[in-house]
Order: sequence, then C-alpha cells, then structure tokens
Amino acid sequence: MLRANLTIYFSYLWLRKGWYNLFYNDKDFLFKQYKQTYGIYPEISNPKTFYEKLIWSLLNHRNKLFIKCADKYEVREYVRIKVGDQYLIRNYAIYVNYEDFKYEDLPSSFALKATHASGWNLICADKSKLNRNKTLRLLRFWLSNNYYQFDREWPYNYMPKRVICEEYIGTPDGTVPMDYKIYCFSGEPKLIQLDIDRFKDHRRNLYDIEWNLVKEKKPYREPDLTKIYEKPKNFGKMLEIARILSKDFKHVRIDLYNLEGKILFGEMTFFCGGGTEFFASEEIHLLVGSWFDLPKANIGILNVEH
Repeated sequence: MLRANLTIYFSYLWLRKGWYNLFYNDKDFLFKQYKQTYGIYPEISNPKTFYEKLIWSLLNHRNKLFIKCADKYEVREYVRIKVGDQYLIRNYAIYVNYEDFKYEDLPSSFALKATHASGWNLICADKSKLNRNKTLRLLRFWLSNNYYQFDREWPYNYMPKRVICEEYIGTPDGTVPMDYKIYCFSGEPKLIQLDIDRFKDHRRNLYDIEWNLVKEKKPYREPDLTKIYEKPKNFGKMLEIARILSKDFKHVRIDLYNLEGKILFGEMTFFCGGGTEFFASEEIHLLVGSWFDLPKANIGILNVEH
C-alpha cells in the first residue's frame, strides 16, 4: 500500500532509517527484528538454529568475498571465473549516476536492479506500460541511499551505489520464472527453496536434494500443494553449479533459474531475510542450523578467511 505512493513510501523509509540509526546499534537492531518475528531474542552465545547462527555471523565475522558476491554486478565476475559466463543473464547497462539513465535507450522489456541492495528491483515485461516518472524516482532513491542503513547487513555498507539493467527472463504477461534457491553449507547443497509466482500469488516449497517435498508445520509462506513440481531434468547440473559457487563459504544461498533446461544465475545470498525470515518451524531451524559450521570470529577485520 505504501509503495503505491512513492512520496509516502520514501518518507516512511527515511524516517524509519533515521530513527533506527539514532537509537539502535547493529546488535540491538538485529535483536529487535528477530524478536518481532519469533517473539524471543536470539541466543547467540551458543547459537543452534539457522537464524541464530546467521545473526552471530552478521555480528562476528567479516569476509571480503561476501562484499563481492552479494553485489549484483561484481558477482558476475566471480560466476564467470568459477563456472563460465553461459550462466549469466545478459546485462544491458550499468548506471552509477542518476543522470546517466536514458529511458529511451531501454529495451522493450528489462529488469532494473540496485546492485548494492536486496529487493530494490523493477521487473518490466512491457516498457510501453511503465510509469516513467515512478521509475525515475525509484532510481534516484536507490542511487542516493546506503542499503546497510535500512537492514544492517554489513556487506552492503562497502558497496558502490549502482543500478544494472538486465534482460527480462519472464513471460510477456509479467510472470517471472520459478526461483530455485539452493542452501549450501561448506560447499554442499542441502536444501532447495522453490519460489513460485513471486510477484502475484507467491508460494514457497521446500525440497531436499533428492527433490522430496519438505513440509513445515507452520510455514513462513504457504506452499503450493495443488500440483506436483517435477524435478528439473538437469537438476544434477544445478547442484554442481551450486557446489562450485559455494565452496569458498561456510554458508551461502545460490539462486538459480531454469528456463526449459537453460540454467541462469540469479544471485548469492549470505544473510537470508537479514536473519529473521523464511523458516517458521523450530524443527527446520534446528536442522538447517546443524549444517552450519560457523566460521571463526574476526570482527573488525576484513579479510578472505573463512
């Protein structure tokens, strides 16, 4: 509702950011967000659940590769080196300054993504139906704000503010492809989150690496049990790509698309939902947490240790 009126939406975000930055340090902010989600504070002195470990990692570990691989433009080089550029979505342009953006140069369909943020995306299936003024205002907002100040995920604090224009890979009616989010731990895929109809009737199914449906008692987002989603024929190749891309990290989520057998890279995510979303049941939290072998604490030191 707020996003329908950008003036109100931006005002809300600026006020929220200012309030939280004035009264909350990173730890207090993350603890507050966690309690709002789960009703209790996280136990990070001896973390056991997945999100307790994510919050511990946010507060205690630093790794330069997180910055590179969470950046939606810089990660392209990492993917190109590791598995090849055949898995990259076509990139049309990159904008560093608002003045560089030329509406008339955009293709008939495209996706705009802030490289230094999570969720700051505009998916356009038909440019003729796009609200031009709203698009320009979004770009100006994205390019003038540090996303770290909104959710306290430290890698975003070190990224240059940029927006990329990528090829649109959905259908003409605006339906985006299913998103295969592969949770990997020390280079091994363990769980697949399938996001279905993300921008319309968003549903989410969980599968193990044998493509057996994993049912949660109280899911964060409702699954789609009305049909059977078949395992992709090249599912083994998807897992292989995830293994290669994740082997440098104790944990990372590798997001892939599969368009009629063509595998495309989406992004790499180190702190899903900022540590406060996606799994609702304690059973799943504990299971996934048991796979997460925490790295060494090295707070205040940006290096490439894992």
